[in-house]
Amino acid sequence: MSDSGVRIDPALLRRLGVEPASATLLQFSTAFCAPCRAVRRVSAEVTALLPAVRHVEVDAESHLDEVRELGIRRTPTLLILDAEGREVRRAAGVPTKPHLIAALAELLPAQP
Repeated sequence: MSDSGVRIDPALLRRLGVEPASATLLQFSTAFCAPCRAVRRVSAEVTALLPAVRHVEVDAESHLDEVRELGIRRTPTLLILDAEGREVRRAAGVPTKPHLIAALAELLPAQP
């Protein structure tokens, strides 16, 4: 996973269906991508454990302008966004569940 810290244009996020959340997993996929299904599964497991996190999956082929603007080079690509819409991490390929949880932990409020 790589770090970016760049705030993404809120209008672009709205076009992709991203709504405000403590953290968002923004996944770029294509129709016949087997690894994309694996990322979808891992993301669903993580969001089940961390209710403050949203998962949004985007069909890259239907959003080519946004894909170009965000520098998405392959699918699957997963962006982790903070509450302000900043890209804090990016992973191409299939991240592990522990890696995702660790990357999200710093964005979420501490649990009592």
